Amino acid sequence: MQGDGEVLFLGGVGEVAVTLGHDGLSFLPLHPELGSSCLSSIGLLPKLENKIKFSDVYAVELLDEGPVCGPWNTRIVVQGKKNSEMHRFAVHVITRSRKHPSQLVPCEYLFGHKDPETCKSLVEHLSACINNEQDRPKNLMVFVHPLCGKGRGCKNWEMVAPLFDRANVNTKR
Repeated sequence: MQGDGEVLFLGGVGEVAVTLGHDGLSFLPLHPELGSSCLSSIGLLPKLENKIKFSDVYAVELLDEGPVCGPWNTRIVVQGKKNSEMHRFAVHVITRSRKHPSQLVPCEYLFGHKDPETCKSLVEHLSACINNEQDRPKNLMVFVHPLCGKGRGCKNWEMVAPLFDRANVNTKR
């Protein structure tokens, strides 16, 4: 799919034209007039970017069939149905926090399509792209001081450890 476009549904945005490039995934809303002003209120999507760099992606996950919601300020109809059930996949990304730009936060882009093979193919292609990224660790030794982070070092680790698991990075603490 390199260079070619595919029409997918992006949660909170609506239909988008998705293109895979050599360094990332870009998408363009097909109906920008339906754009939502509520995207900033979505906890997992702090800042909508039109390009996702492979270097920022830590995991891609094929999900069960389920709803993918349209823009929050419309009653959009997708393929003849509201909040239609679709085959879905999630692209998990690390991005900068809007409130504190020095902090990195996880976010999720939820894509959907009526064809399960399209989703499966995209997940396989994206996974191969992120696995080919140079400097992507497979194993990490992590030092957690229990008193760091205002005494919340171990609690902070419990929040971060699942990100490493999802990214298939082995950690030793």
